[in-house]
Amino acid sequence: MKLNIIRFCPVYYPYFKHGGSVVADYELDKALVSQGHSVTVYTCKEKNFKKKKIITKNHKIFFFTCLGSILYGISFVALFHLIKILLKKKNVDLVWFGGVWNLFTILGPLICRFFSVKYIITPHGMLIPKLITRKSKIFKSIIIKLFLKKIFNKAFKIHFTVRKELNLSSKALKTKFKPIIFPLTFDLSKFDKKKKVKNLTKNNDKITLSFIGNIKKKKRIDLVFDALKLLPKNIKKKIRFQIIGTDSEKVFDYQRYTEEKIGVEICYYGPLFNSQLIKAYHSTDIFILCSMSENFGISVVEAAYSYCALLISKEVGVSEYFLPNSAVISKLDSKEISKKIIFLVDNPKIIKTYKIAARKTARQFNYIYLGKNYFYDLLK
Repeated sequence: MKLNIIRFCPVYYPYFKHGGSVVADYELDKALVSQGHSVTVYTCKEKNFKKKKIITKNHKIFFFTCLGSILYGISFVALFHLIKILLKKKNVDLVWFGGVWNLFTILGPLICRFFSVKYIITPHGMLIPKLITRKSKIFKSIIIKLFLKKIFNKAFKIHFTVRKELNLSSKALKTKFKPIIFPLTFDLSKFDKKKKVKNLTKNNDKITLSFIGNIKKKKRIDLVFDALKLLPKNIKKKIRFQIIGTDSEKVFDYQRYTEEKIGVEICYYGPLFNSQLIKAYHSTDIFILCSMSENFGISVVEAAYSYCALLISKEVGVSEYFLPNSAVISKLDSKEISKKIIFLVDNPKIIKTYKIAARKTARQFNYIYLGKNYFYDLLK
C-alpha cells in the first residue's frame, strides 16, 4: 500500500543544511519515496530565497516565508494550505510534523483532528527534560500543559529513534501516547569505500583519531584531550588527533590544546563538506564521540559506514544499535576513555575488527536495505 504523506517542518534540506534533524527529515522522506510513497513538504524560507518549490518524482517541497526565525515555523500561510487541502477532501493518509517548539507542531495537529486526519510527530530529541529546563522553561511548561500533552495523546504515532528518547519524553510529558521506534535512515552511498578490507590497517603511518561534528560543550571534547594527556608516551607517538567541525560555542582553545602540551599530534581543520568530509572519514581509524547528550548521532553512522572503529559514550543515542562487539563504549570519564584508546591503539588488528563490525552494523541505517513494507508495517 502506498501512502500520501504531508510533512510540516520549520527547516528542510537542501535550503537549510545545518542540524541533524534537518538531514534526518530529508533522508527519511527519500527513503519513503524510494518505497513508492508520496511526500509533500511544507517548510519555511528567508525572504530573499526566491525558489517557491523544488519538485522531484513523488517528492515535492513548498517554501513559505515566516515571521522571525525560520526555526520556529511561524507561517500561517502554510497552515492555511493544509486546511485548503483537507477542505477539498484530497487523499491524505498522514501528516508528519517535525520538532516540537514550532507553530506547525502546535497548531497543525489541531487542524488534523478537526478533519479526522492521522498525524505523526517526530520530536527530534526536543522533549528531553534537561533541554526543557535549560532555556525558556516557563514558556515551554505552558505549551506542554495547554497543547503538547493532548496533541501527543491524540497523535496516531509518535516517532522516536531510540528507546532512551522515548523514556525521557514520557517523563517530560507525563501522558500516554502511541510510540514507534525506528532509527533514522540515510542515503549512505556517498560514503562507500573502494579500499579493500584487507587494506584497512596501516603499516607505517600514525593511527588517526578523529572528532567530526559541531564542536559544542555537550560533546565533551575536553574529556578527550584530558584522556590524551593521560596516555603513556609510546602510545602518544602512535596517534594523530584531528578535529573537524564548526566551533560556534568557542569551545576549542587553540593555545591550551597544542601538541606541546598534550603530547599528541593535533590537527584542527574547521568544517569540511562533500568530498573533503568523505575523505576525512576515510582517513580515520578511530572515530570518537564522548558526548554527554546526543539524541541520535548521525556522524556516528557516517563514520561506521566509512569503516571507522567507534569509541563513543553510552549517552550517544545511536549506541543502542551498536552491540559491544561493534563499538567501544565508554563512560564520561577521561581515565576510562584513555584506557579505551590504549586498548585500540595497542593492537591494530583489534581496530580492523571493530572497523568491519561497525560497517556491518551501519548498513541497517542505509535506506536501500529497508524492506518495501518497512514503514507501512510500523505505521499500521
